[in-house]
Amino acid sequence: MFENLFRSDTPSPLLRAAYDDVSRMLEHSGSMLDLACRQLLDNEELDVDLDQLDDEVDQGERLVRRAVLQHLAVQPEHDLVASLVLVSIVQDAERIGDFARGLSELVPLARSPREGAFRDRLRAGHARLRPLFAKTAAAFRADDVEGATEVIRETVELKAALVELVADVAASDLTADMAVVYSDAARIIRRIGSHLSNICSTVSQPFDRIRHGDESA
Repeated sequence: MFENLFRSDTPSPLLRAAYDDVSRMLEHSGSMLDLACRQLLDNEELDVDLDQLDDEVDQGERLVRRAVLQHLAVQPEHDLVASLVLVSIVQDAERIGDFARGLSELVPLARSPREGAFRDRLRAGHARLRPLFAKTAAAFRADDVEGATEVIRETVELKAALVELVADVAASDLTADMAVVYSDAARIIRRIGSHLSNICSTVSQPFDRIRHGDESA
């Protein structure tokens, strides 16, 4: 688990627990994404409160920040880079939850069921994005540069497909409500991919180059 970042002989249990919290945040956000896509793209009714689920992701962020602060208060000279990385990736993990919830917020804008080619292309985008959650968690826990670079490359390809989808929506004869729903959904899926890429950049890039993961693809 980021073994090259832990420089002390006895790595902080606070930081190791914080990495576990980030993994749980990603797992939770992935489930939120599935639920939101079922509601938006499959026209299903949800029996869960996505706002409440997002609150749990937010709580994970607070736990991670608290753990980092507690660690630095006791051992400020140990595992500083690991602490900085945690502060960086937990922000991305929290934003993924926000974006997943945002997909659900598009539902009231649509005046008709979601169906047809654009809906199907968004489904395909979700299908491409979803496995990247587990790949991202595995890459940062194992300090797997190759795995992280693969995620970054896949998010670049997904971004290109979604940019093309938005251009096609703009050139279509969709009603205004559906054009907004489909284009915003594409933007949200793209942003989630970017945040996963940011997390992976902490593995594949030096610390001063994180959030520039696209450059390695």
